[in-house]
Parts: sequence; C-alpha cells; structure tokens
Amino acid sequence: MKFTWGTGIFLFLVLFLAACAVFIVFATRQQVNLVHKDYYEKGVDYSEQMKVDERSKSFAQSLTLINENDFFKVLIDSALVAKLDSGRMYMYRPSNSKNDITLPVNSANNHVQFEKSKLINGRYILKFTWYSEGLRYQVNRPVNIQ
Repeated sequence: MKFTWGTGIFLFLVLFLAACAVFIVFATRQQVNLVHKDYYEKGVDYSEQMKVDERSKSFAQSLTLINENDFFKVLIDSALVAKLDSGRMYMYRPSNSKNDITLPVNSANNHVQFEKSKLINGRYILKFTWYSEGLRYQVNRPVNIQ
C-alpha cells in the first residue's frame, strides 16, 4: 500500500478524533468541587455578608491560633466569649469540601480544639461565626496545618 496525501489526512483525522475522545472521557471523570453547595443563595445574600463583615472588623484579632502536636487549638478572647449567644468554628478546606470540619462554640468555653488526625496537612480557612444580641458576626483566618 502506498502512503498518499489522502492516507495522511485520514490518519490525522482518526488520531485527532481519538485524542478528543480520550480528553472527553478524562474530563467527565474529574471531580468538580464548588466553593459552596448553595452558591446561588450565597450570591443573593452578598449584601448581608458585607454588613456582617463590616460589623465583625473590630473582632478580627480576638482569636489566638495555637498549633500543638496533636491538636490545633483556637483561643477566643474572654470579652468576646462574654457576649456570645451561640456560634460555630468551621475549618474550610478550599481544595476538597470532604475535609471540612465544623465544631460548636458555647459561652462556657473560651477555646476550641481540632484533632490533627482529622485534618490534612495544607491550607484551611478558619471561619468563626457567632450570634450576639440577634446579630450575626464572622471572622475568617487562613490556617496552615503541618
């Protein structure tokens, strides 16, 4: 069989279509993690989130982060604990939502401990959300777990 320009075009098209098929199979098997499952609702409430962020600016330095051997500890300023009605600590892993951890915060404790065995080394965002006198507050802090 003689290799002509028609054979070359045919081989090129076959290889191109095979490469496209391989890419499509690869792309459909990739896991897609959205930032939030309720992304649309959070976008609608963005003006409320801006008000919460403005209210919470004065509490930005009220958390002390301690990285121990077995635990990651968050100490809450005693003045803030006195005003606290209810709250929660949320360790948000941007790369994989399956590694997120949420713990409740009450006014009886001024600290929260996360077990390092449940955390993966890398970057987290600590989100401390609490209510005081019917108003919501939130402080975000980046955290690196080693």
